[in-house]
Amino acid sequence: MDNFIFNMFGMLVLFMFLVIIGGGISQWVKDNNSPRETVKARVVDKKSEVTYIQQEQNGMMTNTPQWSYYIVFEFENSNGKKVVKKMVVSGKEYKRICEGDCGDLTFQGTRYIGFEK
Repeated sequence: MDNFIFNMFGMLVLFMFLVIIGGGISQWVKDNNSPRETVKARVVDKKSEVTYIQQEQNGMMTNTPQWSYYIVFEFENSNGKKVVKKMVVSGKEYKRICEGDCGDLTFQGTRYIGFEK
């Protein structure tokens, strides 16, 4: 019985791992097959998140911060419908772009390409 539970737990972990990897690959393929679009957009919000990665360094446990940066853009699609899109950006882009900025947003699927003021 214990062996069965151990095997089922292992299978569950493997299944979850495969689902996560499969989802990432699926999104990557979808982004690659999406057209590259450039639209007139306005920055409506900026967000940053920090997570801490615990690592062993010289025999001691350290918490290393890992920052993620997001910018929320608002624009009209080809049908004239208002779209709000949250994009992952680099720290350099996050610092360069301010809330309220207007310009040309270039993206491909969910992938941020650039923003020119």
